Amino acid sequence: MNNSFLATNSVSLHLEEPVDTSPVFIEREANLLKVIEALRIIRQTNEWSSLKEEVFDKLSGDLERQIGQEAQKLNPDTHKLNRLSGELKWAERFSDLKKLEDSYRVELTHVRSKLYGKTEKDS
Repeated sequence: MNNSFLATNSVSLHLEEPVDTSPVFIEREANLLKVIEALRIIRQTNEWSSLKEEVFDKLSGDLERQIGQEAQKLNPDTHKLNRLSGELKWAERFSDLKKLEDSYRVELTHVRSKLYGKTEKDS
């Protein structure tokens, strides 16, 4: 079999001009800034404190209890355990808005390094 055809095609694939992804990163940067600002404002309200106490904290405790009960069974349902673990991870992530805000800040740092080629520490 003649492999020269494959070699010339693979070389020509790498010669294509790179796609400019800056508009995507600029849009993502703007979205992240909006989300971070919204989380900061919401975190400071009394309503959020009430919602966290009445919904998320109770939900996390209930999910942990259900996971413990299922895990203690003779034949635990792995699908149920996985689902409950996912729900617990979701509840914990969204109940701590400071951690959520920090995770968005990390993503913002990555986006900015792609856009501007440097980190915030370099500024």
